[in-house]
Amino acid sequence: MKKTSLKRRYRSFLLVVMTLLGGGVSGCTSQIVTPMQSDGWSAQPLINMNRFSSDANLDSATGIPVGDEGYYLYILSDAANWDFSSSSSLVFSIWRHPWAHSWIILESPKDRLEFGHTGDFGLATARYHEGVIQRGRAGDPNPIAYLWETMADGEFQNGRPNRPPSFVWRMPISQRHHQLIQEYVADRKYDTFGLRNNNCTDMVAKTASLAGIFLTHRIRLTLPPETKFLGQTLRVWTDPQYRILEFSTPEILEMELRQLARMGIGSDVTEWYLALKR
Repeated sequence: MKKTSLKRRYRSFLLVVMTLLGGGVSGCTSQIVTPMQSDGWSAQPLINMNRFSSDANLDSATGIPVGDEGYYLYILSDAANWDFSSSSSLVFSIWRHPWAHSWIILESPKDRLEFGHTGDFGLATARYHEGVIQRGRAGDPNPIAYLWETMADGEFQNGRPNRPPSFVWRMPISQRHHQLIQEYVADRKYDTFGLRNNNCTDMVAKTASLAGIFLTHRIRLTLPPETKFLGQTLRVWTDPQYRILEFSTPEILEMELRQLARMGIGSDVTEWYLALKR
C-alpha cells in the first residue's frame, strides 16, 4: 500500500476516534452518540472511513486540501441542538426546535453565490415532526412511518436564508471542482424534499464530495416501539420495518465540520460570515 494511502487511512482513523470521544457538537449540550438502551433506543452517526476521493487536491506534505487562488467551498449549518440521548428527549427537543438547516456558498475570483435546498414548509401537508405527533395522537399503529413520506414542496434556496448559521466552514477548492459543483447545483431537482434523502444536508454532502471530501452527515436511530411525550405514552411503530431510521441532519454535519476545522482541514469562518452586511 502506498505511503500516502496509509497516511490518509490513519488520519481517517483519528477523526473517527475524536468524533466518538467527543460525542457531540462543541459548544452544544446535545448528545449525538448513544449506545443501545434498555428500551431499544440507540443513536449512532454513520462515519465515513474514507475521507478524501481519489481526485482530491491535497498538499503532498500535510495531506490538507488545497485549491486554486480565489476558489472556495463554504458549508453553513444551523444546528437545532437536538438531544439524541433517548427517544423522549429527541421528540421533546425537536418539538421545541424543529428547524435545522445546512447550505453552501460557492466562491470564485468573480463572485460568491449562496444557495441550498429547502422544503417541508407544512402548507399542503403537515411538517414531518407535526405529522408524526398527529398520527400518534390519532392512534396510528405506525406514526413514525410519516417520516418515510416525500414532500412535494421542495424549493431552490437562492441567497441567504432568513436564519443565521451556527457554524461556517470554508475549504479551498480547484477551479475544476468549482465547475463540477456549479453544474450539479444547476442540474439538481429541487421540487421534492425528504427526511431520509434528498434534503438540504444531502445536497451539501454531495457538493462536498464533488470537491473531493466525504463528510459524515447521516445518523442511524434504532427506535423503541413506544416513547413518552409531554406525559403521554405514544406508539412509535408496530411494524418492525420502521424500527431503524437513517437520515442526514445538520446536527451530525456540524459535528463533523467542527472536528475538521480543529484538525486543520478547512477553517472556521463563522465570525467572518456573521459580520458580512446582508
